[in-house]
Amino acid sequence: MISRIASFHNYQSVSNDLMRQQVKVQHNQEQLATGKRVLTSGDDPVASIYIQNFQQQDEQLEQYIESITLARNRQNRAEVVFNDAEQMVDTAKRQVIEMINGSLSAEDRLAHRQDLKALYNGFMNLVNTKDESGNFLFSGTQSSKQPFHRDSENNVRYAGDSFHRMAKIAPSVDVQTSDPGDHVFMEIKNPFGDYQPEYELQSGSLLLLSQAINSNDADKGQYAVSFSVDNDGKTFYELTQNNIVVSAGEYSPKDGIQWGSLSISFEGEMLNGDKIELERQDTFNIFNSFKNGIDYASQSIFNASSTAELQQVTEQFAAAFTHLNRARADVGSRLNTLDSQENMHKDFQLVLNRSLGSMEDLDYSTAVIDLNENLLALQASQQAFAKAKDLTLFNYI
Repeated sequence: MISRIASFHNYQSVSNDLMRQQVKVQHNQEQLATGKRVLTSGDDPVASIYIQNFQQQDEQLEQYIESITLARNRQNRAEVVFNDAEQMVDTAKRQVIEMINGSLSAEDRLAHRQDLKALYNGFMNLVNTKDESGNFLFSGTQSSKQPFHRDSENNVRYAGDSFHRMAKIAPSVDVQTSDPGDHVFMEIKNPFGDYQPEYELQSGSLLLLSQAINSNDADKGQYAVSFSVDNDGKTFYELTQNNIVVSAGEYSPKDGIQWGSLSISFEGEMLNGDKIELERQDTFNIFNSFKNGIDYASQSIFNASSTAELQQVTEQFAAAFTHLNRARADVGSRLNTLDSQENMHKDFQLVLNRSLGSMEDLDYSTAVIDLNENLLALQASQQAFAKAKDLTLFNYI
């Protein structure tokens, strides 16, 4: 039996073959244009799965690198602020030391007082610094709030919180990106130990508190030490707790005063009638140091109590300088962590891109050969299509 093949069937068969060749040629051209061997999952199902995984990992690494960049910008800004704050505090300490100089006139001390006020104003602007995004550096997690507010009496109030802002820079690595202002500027370790002194000294006295330490943290009592000197030049002390005498006797500069868990030592020469009140305070507020320096500078240079208070301010500024230097070192450590993690991400990106390229990138020599072969096949299909199109029974009549 002879099978009959309709002319439409011939036409459709050759047409389909032509379209298939056109698709192959177009696919080859797209590969050459993009430089990619795998354009769809149908090109290589196994490779396409790996390619998708590699691309997802690369996108995640880019997000981490962007987070590192933002964190680094914020930490660089904080480092500059800490450095400027250190310089201001050190300058303020030198200003107060000048005030203590007994050779200065009252006018000279007032001139230094004006310089200290200008430093305080600059310091207030510094602690309210914003980052490049307009967020306050030292407000904790409440970055939209101005952290420090000063009233007309030069007292400063903190409006932020005590928490840190964190940035995720790797799947299991978080880096602190902020320092709460209360911790940095209002919780500085007391250079005198556990107590802050308040002086009531006689004119000409050089008495200063060296250190007062109480190993009993539960002891919140108010202490005071009074001194008296007899006709033989012997010095006696009287220690009170909450206005009740708890210890008295001859004072020994070598041993100081020891009572229970309390240990007190002094320096300088004391006079009859000198008194120092001790208030329990493990930390101090740097803003109060500025305030006290300004307040006591306005008093007479012959006032021994105010001079002793100014001496205390210099010790506080020195302690604040060390505290700020430590905070700046912490920022430097975080910057090192950010740099190290960024380098790790970029190294991993190179490995990913190399692996991705081995699966995805096109072999141009092979692709050009395939394109030429498919172009030849397309030309043959086009010629066959032209003949099939013209094939009709009327040609034989």
